[in-house]
Amino acid sequence: MQNFKAYTILYIEDDEEVRKINSRILKRMFKTLIEAKDGFEGFKLYKKYKPHIILTDINLPKLDGISLSKKIRENDLNTKIIISTAFSNKDYLLEAIELNLEKYIIKPLSSKNLYPALKKAVKKIEESKDKKIYLNANFYFDCKNLLFYYKDSPLTLTKKEFLFLELLVKNRNRIISYEEIERVVWNEKYMSIYSLRTTIGFLRKKLPIKCIKNISNIGYKLNIE
Repeated sequence: MQNFKAYTILYIEDDEEVRKINSRILKRMFKTLIEAKDGFEGFKLYKKYKPHIILTDINLPKLDGISLSKKIRENDLNTKIIISTAFSNKDYLLEAIELNLEKYIIKPLSSKNLYPALKKAVKKIEESKDKKIYLNANFYFDCKNLLFYYKDSPLTLTKKEFLFLELLVKNRNRIISYEEIERVVWNEKYMSIYSLRTTIGFLRKKLPIKCIKNISNIGYKLNIE
């Protein structure tokens, strides 16, 4: 259970009493617990906090668990999603497989069915840390040592340059919004467009390839062809 403490989990459940009971357990296990009472609120909190793991019921108000998972999977293939439901449904199970979900759990949640699913999710996250993400043949990000390498030599980056580039690389299949950059790179302090562009300008001069693409009025995306 100890390695769970490094991660954040989003728990989405519309039954308040059930949510309270399970939240007490999850709060002891994880570094941070975020709670939501419906799928719409869950998606908003997902976009704001980018949790490592999502535990969601299927039958939710406003946006059901499968639809929520589909929206997340449009741009995010990495967040671990665990679905819970009161009923076993073959169609739901098939959709869960297609959405690359970690587990499909039949309620009620207990240590017997929940713990193995959470353990599996954390194990996959841990394993991904040992990987190298290549941006081209000579330029890669070492996920274990948190360093960018070009021709096996580490690049010298400022803290903001590193955090910005790491954010792009780890979310390379989607656009990173200005709000998310401000929250992660500027640590939720005010970020002016001028300071952002200045940071990116200096960073681009240090990179061996052109890999930062601006999406007008939205944010930035990693551009690897």
